[in-house]
Amino acid sequence: MAKRPNILFILSDQHNASVMGCAGNELIRTPHLDKLAAGGMRFGQAYCQNPLCVPSRSSLLSGQHSCSNGIYTNTDFFEPNSCTIPRTLSEHGYRTCLIGKAHFNGEQFHGYQERPYGDLYGQAHQPDPRRTSELGPAGLGDLVDNAGATQIPLPMTQTEICVAEAAKWLQTHVDRQSDQAFMLSVNFDKPHFPVRCPEHFYEHYKGKIQVPEVPDDYFDKAVPFVQKAMDKFGFEGEDGNNYLSAYYGCIEWMDDAIGRLLEVLEYLGLDDNTYVIYSSDHGDLCGEKGAWNKTLFFDSATKVPLIIRGPGIERGQVSKDIVGLCDMFPSICEMTNLPIPDSCEGVSILPLLHNSGALQREHIFCESAFLGEPSAAGCMIRQDKWKYAYYLDGDHELYNIEDDSGEWENLANESEHQELIATFKNKVIEFWKPDEYLDRYAATPRSSREKHFFEFSNQFFLGNGIVANGRP
Repeated sequence: MAKRPNILFILSDQHNASVMGCAGNELIRTPHLDKLAAGGMRFGQAYCQNPLCVPSRSSLLSGQHSCSNGIYTNTDFFEPNSCTIPRTLSEHGYRTCLIGKAHFNGEQFHGYQERPYGDLYGQAHQPDPRRTSELGPAGLGDLVDNAGATQIPLPMTQTEICVAEAAKWLQTHVDRQSDQAFMLSVNFDKPHFPVRCPEHFYEHYKGKIQVPEVPDDYFDKAVPFVQKAMDKFGFEGEDGNNYLSAYYGCIEWMDDAIGRLLEVLEYLGLDDNTYVIYSSDHGDLCGEKGAWNKTLFFDSATKVPLIIRGPGIERGQVSKDIVGLCDMFPSICEMTNLPIPDSCEGVSILPLLHNSGALQREHIFCESAFLGEPSAAGCMIRQDKWKYAYYLDGDHELYNIEDDSGEWENLANESEHQELIATFKNKVIEFWKPDEYLDRYAATPRSSREKHFFEFSNQFFLGNGIVANGRP
């Protein structure tokens, strides 16, 4: 009987999908992600279901949208004992482990059997430089000004610890439990802020990247939801250029770490029977529209890198199908020949991976609630060449992604598109149920503070059951 396939799921934090060599970016150096893509399939139209950390990760884990699981903010509690990818695999005989950032509030395992290192009781993002009162209550510093070369000794950085812990876990698995299939999730915190990386990566990009230009009248024409983000997340000039240099450096650092993980997998003879999945929880505006960070529906924030390599997947494919992080749960179930739970709202993308059929869906949804302001919310639908966003205040946007990939021209008020807009609006309202949104939002239990404000970043779960803080 053939052994069931393993799953190595590598997740980054806030990786703009366009910043990869295999995505056509000629400045960034990502040889290992490029090699991974050359060995499998890259999805050029992959979207998160909410461009914010906790909601997106909850959607990925559960295969559900925010309107179903109620997760809209970074302080929301995902219900304990929920149906998740690791819980389903664990219940069917898989060994499951998570190393790195989870951003769980409350319950810290959600079906994973092991968590040797990560943000068990911490914020995940390491203060860099070391925590001081000048860096503010979160210890992370200004999110744009505090960018550059890391001042943390490399062996103490989360990136390097994730590689070391994953290598150790895979070594001991081969020695002690090689007959058991596994799912290992390795979650890096980069390129999320603090945007700091080893000096040689930072110096390589310093002075080579410029913040994209924004038309002078853009802000005045933007819908209120977008204007709100511009007010909070805007940056300009050299600070923005420096931020992008460090951001690119963080991605190359992470790419280098992923390359070492894949080397370990190959050296241990595990690569032939392992699906390797790389993605991110959401993107980053990277200066587009004059702002950084996420929460908006532009592709720079909602698109995610998605690369899958594994048994039966033809090498070097690029899919243009519109897929989402909510599709990972049913896809992994099919990869491992397990039943897909009824709670999953995504669809399996295995037919695309194996060239055996079409995707059983024509569109995908994404929701967003602006940080700390529940009344500022919206829902996006992506279908064919169109993107339509409808907001709680009644504003809306329509973009022709094929002709306007930068999403500069909002066609929502053009008379020739009103029939199409009415169709999309009805689909969004039927799915999102905006009249019920504020009740859903209010019903979700929340932590009194974000994990960003916890005193330590990550913890080690020791063999004797003790949880020890890993500084900084």
